[in-house]
Amino acid sequence: LEQLREVPHFSFSALNTYLNICQLQYYYRYVAKAEPEQTPVALPFGSAFHSALSEQAQAAKRGKLLSTEELLEAFRVYFGANCDSSPNVTFKEDEGMDDLIATAARMLEAVTKEWQDYWNIEAVALPFRVDVPGCDVPLIGEIDMVITESTPFDDHPVPCLVDFKTAGRMWPDGKADKDLQATAYCYAFEREYGQRPSFRFDVITKTKKPTVSHIHTYREPDDYARLEYLIASVQRAVSAGVFLPSETSFACSGCPYANRCQECHHETNALNRKAVA
Repeated sequence: LEQLREVPHFSFSALNTYLNICQLQYYYRYVAKAEPEQTPVALPFGSAFHSALSEQAQAAKRGKLLSTEELLEAFRVYFGANCDSSPNVTFKEDEGMDDLIATAARMLEAVTKEWQDYWNIEAVALPFRVDVPGCDVPLIGEIDMVITESTPFDDHPVPCLVDFKTAGRMWPDGKADKDLQATAYCYAFEREYGQRPSFRFDVITKTKKPTVSHIHTYREPDDYARLEYLIASVQRAVSAGVFLPSETSFACSGCPYANRCQECHHETNALNRKAVA
């Protein structure tokens, strides 16, 4: 994946930033590559949790289940490294490093109790690169886990893409069916392997009593056509220098570029240059 990232490309994270979070944040992060003013600790936390679950998936693929203690030790290492490598990590007033490690311990314990995939795991941390019609740069990313599922109506195993998510609360009904990540990853997998997969979000809540939800969703050809339209449209907008701030975005409070955003109207020349992430 790191090699794939060395060339100009789009990723789900970049597309989601431009379409659903803030175009100006997209500019600072992917075009100007500006130093973040702050890094909310939720980012290194989430990344470390993903890494720990990847180790669980690798072990489960061999028929073994890591203990909560083993997973927590892996999380500690990843979390510490992520915080050290992230600029200006910020914590909420009521939480510290020990509090977050305790939260991770509860979450990992819930994961070990709910883990359901073993020999059906086909791949872990599977990178992809696909070309998109109407776009000059490829779409790249990494699928957390690929499993096979058999149904009573099909003798052939069906591939299912699994993505690990941490969340402050349980997802509302219908959220998974609208999620752009599931569309992008299913699209890439079908383009590369010629099989239409299903998609499953494994959502682990960061609550006092964490829950693990396995949420299934599916995508059809028209969803792929809409994705291609969105990606091509984002590229045209980025090339035209369209980077407007989202004045009331839910992400404003933790934005890595909040102070710079307040001066964005003085950066007209810089924002109008043509560039692609």
